[in-house]
Amino acid sequence: MHISQTHKIVQLYQGAANAVDCDVVSMKNFHRGAIVVTHTGSADTDLVLTVQEATNVAGGSAQTVANNVDIYADVDAGTSSDVLLRLTSAKTYTIDTGVAPNQVVVFEIDPDALSAGFDCVTLGDSGGNASNTVNITFIGVPRYPGYPLASAITN
Repeated sequence: MHISQTHKIVQLYQGAANAVDCDVVSMKNFHRGAIVVTHTGSADTDLVLTVQEATNVAGGSAQTVANNVDIYADVDAGTSSDVLLRLTSAKTYTIDTGVAPNQVVVFEIDPDALSAGFDCVTLGDSGGNASNTVNITFIGVPRYPGYPLASAITN
């Protein structure tokens, strides 16, 4: 099996680290998923990311997840760092650009932990700086591996 047959990879957002407009992902075809955020830039305005759940990929009834999610981070991301540390599970994470501007943050999503009637996830944001950049990618472990994998961005 190839990675492209065992993991769904979807670009959710790439651009300025303020007013992040992250796509919504349906978890109904996945055992687990991860939202991976790569932040770069040193303009000192913290970026607060919040994991949200929704009833559909249009973002219907979006709200902060009811349950905490596992969070991992490389708070000194760069060419000499590749260690993701397990942080305290939470619903939000703050990228403190004054302390560690370049970070890789992973939010692990268990679809069974979403509220009843909610099978979609996304990231909400506040703060951030237009001079910094952020890349957000979804990596999902599908219920049914193979080629092609089921869509993550349709209901």
